[in-house]
Amino acid sequence: MNPRIAVLTASDAAALAPAVFRLYDEVFGDAESFESWREQMFDRHRARDGFRLATATADTALAGFAWGYVGQRGQFWSDLVERTLPPEATSGWIGDHFEFVELAVDPGHRGGGLGRRLHDALLDGLTGRALLGTTSDPADPAVRLYRSAGWRTLGLLDPARQVMGRELP
Repeated sequence: MNPRIAVLTASDAAALAPAVFRLYDEVFGDAESFESWREQMFDRHRARDGFRLATATADTALAGFAWGYVGQRGQFWSDLVERTLPPEATSGWIGDHFEFVELAVDPGHRGGGLGRRLHDALLDGLTGRALLGTTSDPADPAVRLYRSAGWRTLGLLDPARQVMGRELP
């Protein structure tokens, strides 16, 4: 079955938190608990301007998701990027940018373009500039997806993590 894609607002996304966490935990495995993930990450991000959650549903199960919001100076990640990368790399990129935060696809649904569909749905209709942080490994499937979608490296946060940017239409 070809998963259905939907893009949800912050209020609509709240009800999906348990399902999003289950998949997040399966893919990334870095959250202490549902409660800490929800409070420290998901709900904090949902409260930010322009939050949107793209979901892929196969039958009734969540097959993938992507989320982001409008990033600003004074937020942890924006400030980290501005502090770490040289000014010529970040000039014009920080503040009022769309921050592409997460993209996860269930292992059973990988390899068929679902990640790209979620990526495209999340960014659909947005303008300006977008930023994301990801591994610096050029062979990583996520990095290959981002590069094929027009993202470019702005600089490294550390040897293992890069910041990528993309001009949106």
